Parts: sequence; C-alpha cells; structure tokens
Amino acid sequence: MKSVFNCFLLAVAVIIMSCQQPKGVTISGNLLNTSEAKVFLAKKTFQNAMESVGDVAMTKGKFSYNVAEGLDPGLYRLRVGSKGIDLIIDGTEKNIDITGDYNDLNKYSYTITGSTLSEEFRGTINDLINQNTTRQEIEKKTETADPLLGVALSLGTMPATPSKHAAYKKLSDRLSSSYAGSDIATGYAEYAANMKMQYDKQMNKYKVKLGQDAPDIVMADTKGQTKKLSDLKGNVVLLDFWASWCGPCRRANPHVVETYHKYKDKGFTVFSVSLDGMDTRRMPANLDAAALEKQNAAQKKRWMDAIAKDQLVWDTHVSELKKWQCSAAKDYGVSSIPTTFLIDKEGKIAALNPRNNLEEEIIKLI
Repeated sequence: MKSVFNCFLLAVAVIIMSCQQPKGVTISGNLLNTSEAKVFLAKKTFQNAMESVGDVAMTKGKFSYNVAEGLDPGLYRLRVGSKGIDLIIDGTEKNIDITGDYNDLNKYSYTITGSTLSEEFRGTINDLINQNTTRQEIEKKTETADPLLGVALSLGTMPATPSKHAAYKKLSDRLSSSYAGSDIATGYAEYAANMKMQYDKQMNKYKVKLGQDAPDIVMADTKGQTKKLSDLKGNVVLLDFWASWCGPCRRANPHVVETYHKYKDKGFTVFSVSLDGMDTRRMPANLDAAALEKQNAAQKKRWMDAIAKDQLVWDTHVSELKKWQCSAAKDYGVSSIPTTFLIDKEGKIAALNPRNNLEEEIIKLI
C-alpha cells in the first residue's frame, strides 16, 4: 500500500513539475559589454520587412524570453541595440541559449545552443568573415543542407540573381517538402517564382538571346584602328557597354579590372564599347564643321581619360562617339548602361548582363 502511495506522490510531483515548466520556446542569453535594456525578437519576411514577435527586458547583459505559443519554422532575428543575432528556427526548439560578447556580434563570434540550424548558420558566416570558406562553397552547401538553413545562407550571403531561378526553385521544392504549409515555404516559393519572372523579362529585354551567335562589332579604337569583336573568338569575352559620363559604369569598373587580371591568363578578356560622344539628334542645326570637330575631340578625350584613370588596361576599346546612336548598342538592344554580355569561346551569347554572378559565369566557360 505504501508503495502504491509513493508512486502516486511521484506521479503528482511529475505533473506539478511539468505544469511549472515554460511552454513553447525559451530564448535566453548572456552578453558581455552591453548596457542595452531590451532585446527585440522579429520574424523576417520576403517583403524586406521584419514582423515583431515581442521584446523582453535585459539586465546586465542577461535576458530570458519565453514564447509560450512557440515559434513557427522561419528566419528570425534578435536585435540588441544596433546589432543582431540570427536565429534559424525549425519549430522543434525548446530552450535556446546564446552567449558571447556584444562587441563581437557582427563577427558572428557568439555561440548558440538548443538550435542546431542557428549555430550552423552562425558558424558558416563566421567562416566566411574569416575567409575559411567561400561563397561558392556556401552556394554548394545550400543544395544539400537542411532547406531552411539553405534559404538563410542563400539570402544572407548572395545577392538575388534571376539567372539562378532554377536553383531557387529546387530549394523551394525541398523547403515545401520538409516544412509543408509553413509561411516561409509559401514566401520562398513566391520569391523563387518572382526570380523566374524577372529572368524571363530580362531574356526579352535585349535583341540578342542566349545561345545565339554574338553580332559582330567592327569599330574604331582610341587610335582610329579597326577592332572586331569576332577577332576575339576562342576567348571568353565580356562585352561591356559603358561611358565616361556613366556613374554606375565607373563604379563597376574596378570589379571588371579585378576580374580581367584574375582570369586574363585563362582565356578571358574584355571588349569595351563606349557610348561617349554626342547625340547627333540633339546637335544644334547651325553647328559648323570646325565646332563639331572640336566637340568630338573633347568627347574622345573624356573617353580616353576615363580609360586611363580607371586602369582599363586591355586594348579592345571602341566607340563611334555617337552616344545612344551607337550601332552596336542598337544591335544588342542596349537601352541603359552599364550593360554587359558574356560571350563563350565559340562566339555565342552565354549570359545576359551578368553583374552579380560574373565570376561564376566566367568559371563555367574558361
């Protein structure tokens, strides 16, 4: 009888203890070197917004926040002052503990326990910061990692690139399978579909299409000598439409120069078409030949000065000095600059305006 009574007391104790334990998920932390009074938790959305979940007081760097209803699978962020801590939540977490130094939060040097995906994300970004991994390696990781982690890594380390729509769709399918019905699965599916829509729009923007022979460009260089795009066949060529007066072009030039030096010995080069010069449609009707020649010389000097200043050291620089009346711009359907086209060794269009993923596209072709 005594044994039965003891079992009864034990059962009651277990019930009482379970009732006293917090439900949902508890996020605790101990951060050194901070005087912040509050910690804010928000959920990331695909509309570049943060949905507030709540906040909790912090005393001497310590806090404990219980979300009784739990957290749905998704990407979250704890904000502490001007800094943040990323949380990748799969919905099974019960107790998440964060320790570290407030001053090191931007270096992802803190530690997280109780959330495997959050800690793996933190470690990967820390490796990237410390150059122990590359974005290319991270991109490969997104294909095999838990799809929730894959989404976090993709969004956190790589710019949105419509040409990668197929990869986004694969990741979206994996996410929908593993986290069916979740808001993040729905949101990312819309994101992937939008990337495909943007890609299709880009494909229709230019007169040239992927896989077709690149229209030849025969034009005078800075010395008045004729240069042909077709003479570069056998190389991977970045066809770059730019101008000295184009601010975004000039800001993009350092990356083009860096890329040229990195791959020029592997069969990569650049063919630059400048849209410097005068728009003949807007020239004064009474402009005489001498004045026209003077203005033309001034425009040519601006073009050549920009080449020298930006250290565009390849020798394939051409221009008709007709601004938007440039015949090559018309042939390719260029309506804004900078605009680039990547041409493979066979002289076919391999990529349209590859800005964010230029090196990746080059590596595929060399």
